[in-house]
Amino acid sequence: MQIESKTFFVDEPSQNLLHKAYFIEQIFLVLAIQIVIINLLSRSIAFMNHLLPAGLLHMRISSAIAILFATLALLCTENNRSLNARRIGSAFALLTTLVACTRFWPPSFHALSQLDHFLDGPQSVVQQQTGMASAFAFALLGIVILLAPVRRYVSGRIADVCTSLLALLVLVLLSESLFEMAHIPGSSNVNLPSFPTLICLVLLTLVSILRRAEFGIFSVFMGSGMGGRVARIVTPILLILPFLRELGRARLMNAQLVPARYATAILTSAATAISFVFLLFLVRLMNGMQNEIHDLTLRDELTGLYNFRGFNLFAEQAFRLARRAKLPFGVLFIDMDNLKIINDELGHSVGSVSLIETAKLLSSTFRETDVIGRLGGDEFVVAGQFDAQEMSISIDRLRSAAAAKTLHAGNRFFLSLSMGFAATDATADETLKSVVARADKAMYKDKRAKKRLILA
Repeated sequence: MQIESKTFFVDEPSQNLLHKAYFIEQIFLVLAIQIVIINLLSRSIAFMNHLLPAGLLHMRISSAIAILFATLALLCTENNRSLNARRIGSAFALLTTLVACTRFWPPSFHALSQLDHFLDGPQSVVQQQTGMASAFAFALLGIVILLAPVRRYVSGRIADVCTSLLALLVLVLLSESLFEMAHIPGSSNVNLPSFPTLICLVLLTLVSILRRAEFGIFSVFMGSGMGGRVARIVTPILLILPFLRELGRARLMNAQLVPARYATAILTSAATAISFVFLLFLVRLMNGMQNEIHDLTLRDELTGLYNFRGFNLFAEQAFRLARRAKLPFGVLFIDMDNLKIINDELGHSVGSVSLIETAKLLSSTFRETDVIGRLGGDEFVVAGQFDAQEMSISIDRLRSAAAAKTLHAGNRFFLSLSMGFAATDATADETLKSVVARADKAMYKDKRAKKRLILA
């Protein structure tokens, strides 16, 4: 009997997750474009300044242009685009980097500042001057978009490093902005990008990371195995915990809920407790995943019974326990008589239903402590602590239940089972394999007897 096996590459990105990531990318890109359009229109349409919160306005011209170019670059470099579209996207990515680099060249920076001065007035320009960090982030964003589809080893590692640097830089800008909004001591809004610029930068960075996750080191987040699932759960928690600690420290210090000398100790203890709880959660999660993987290797996918490997493993344990306790042990071998006819005449879907119904019959007839397996095809086997008399009763119950299933199905299929039983001999030194072989011979004897009865 040949048992088919399947190999799963758990490190490969899940196509289902990549499909979901694609829709998330589209949502982020649409949001970025909408924010840019709103800011550009607010400069020429006065009433829009009163319709929208002030925090969503006042984006610098250079930032708006860089965001627009980066968004177009990401849209044009998608995998389903043509070669010409990808070339256009690469050009937009280069323009994103060039626009960001104007911050480092005084003449161009002065020209754009004068344009902002003309549109918004001098006070707005002073408040929204782009810092070196945000300009460098936009320049790095253009480079990351260019390198996102790279698959070669050396070039791919460079792309991963650039993407990691971009994520770190944007995280620094976001952290400083959030801490400034929360009035945490030591934070400042000097040279920080405006709120809409920061939001767009975060959205485009997330899109770049998702785009790179198909090829580079970030593909661990798209994996369908245990590592991918753990990474997707752990990452948000690791990102949020440091922010919560700083916010908690600022709250304790500002509100003077506890003496300042105890604030650090309390927060450290709280962080330790949270980390310990998180560790317990992670261990339970990994144990659950390990049990799922264990079941996948030992269970038959169609019927849910043990497969060939699972049956041998658990039946061998039950066999040794019975021999050690000198208890009776028996094996029942079952074969479906007409599975090939059902598949040929009614289709494989009906054949699958027949296999599932047979598995349900076996599960309902025998005890939970008995080991029930599907060895492959139309062959089933049951092993447990029962003697010939107990098995004779079980066989009669199976035949009656099979006839009732056939009647209930309206004769769509005829469920017929050939069965053979073999029990261990307390005085003989035999193995589980030999008992299964004797049960198999008894099953074929029952099948031949049926055929002779039909011919007669």
